[in-house]
Formats: sequence, structure tokens, C-alpha cells
Amino acid sequence: AVVSTQSTGGARERDLYRTMRSLESETRKQEQVWNHKKQQLDNETSKAKKQALEQIRVIDSQKTEMEQTVAREEALLRQLVVQRDNALTEYRQHQASLKDTIQLFQTLSSEQERKTKLAEAFS
Repeated sequence: AVVSTQSTGGARERDLYRTMRSLESETRKQEQVWNHKKQQLDNETSKAKKQALEQIRVIDSQKTEMEQTVAREEALLRQLVVQRDNALTEYRQHQASLKDTIQLFQTLSSEQERKTKLAEAFS
């Protein structure tokens, strides 16, 4: 009875050992698969980060260009406003000068009419 228990125990031990070795082998395979998938994920993540950084660089470059364009256009607009203001001032001065000239002609015309009436009255 003792011998049969030992042989049964030995068979069980061998089965457990084989099972353990099989599980170890499967664990290594799963670890390799996991490591490969992790490496792929790391590679994809790195690639995505590089693409994102490149997009950010392009956007920053476009932003800088737009800011420069806006600054140039604002400067041109300021120049146009100054030119408009100067033209408006010149126009108003000219208008005032025309009013003065018209008033002078009206005064001279009135004076001429008065002289003509006086001359007619004395003739």
C-alpha cells in the first residue's frame, strides 16, 4: 500500500511539475506578447507626439505670420486715419477760406453798388 501511494504521489508531482512548467511557458509567451504590444503602443504614442508637436509648430508659425500681418495692417490703418484727419482739416481750412473770400466779394460788391448809387445820385 505504501508503494502505490508513492507512485501515485510521484505521478501527481510530475503532473503538477508539468503544469507549472506549462504555466511558466505560457506566462513567458504572454509577457512577450504584452512587451511587443507595449512597444507598439510606445512607438505609436511617440509618433503621435511628434506629429502633434509639428502641428503646434506649424500653427505657431501661422499665428506669428498672422500677428505680423495684423500689425502691418493696423499700422497702415493708423496712417490712413492720419491722412484722413489731415485731409479733413485741410478741407475745413479751405472751406473757411472760401467763406472768407465769398464774404469779401459780397462786401466789395455791396461797396460797388453803393458807389454806383452815389454816382447816379450826383449825376
